[in-house]
Amino acid sequence: MGWKVMNQTMRNNYRMGGYLLLAVGLINWRYQNEDSGIASRSLLIVIPGVIIVAMTFIKPLDKFLASRAGMAVVTVIGALLVGLSFLN
Repeated sequence: MGWKVMNQTMRNNYRMGGYLLLAVGLINWRYQNEDSGIASRSLLIVIPGVIIVAMTFIKPLDKFLASRAGMAVVTVIGALLVGLSFLN
């Protein structure tokens, strides 16, 4: 059902997206460190970024990311989290 081996370009794109979430979450945390509750809001952005990067190193999850469903899920979640970081 749409399982295929992910090429290196796709894998790098997922990793860059994960690194983007990690960086945006940490920058958000740093610049709003006086705000109460910022740790939980920033970790809401950082943790999925770390998970996305980790998924590219785990073979079964790498295959999931190569599927259309995997691409859709990660794209939607990533876009929502980047939007949340700007609104946060």
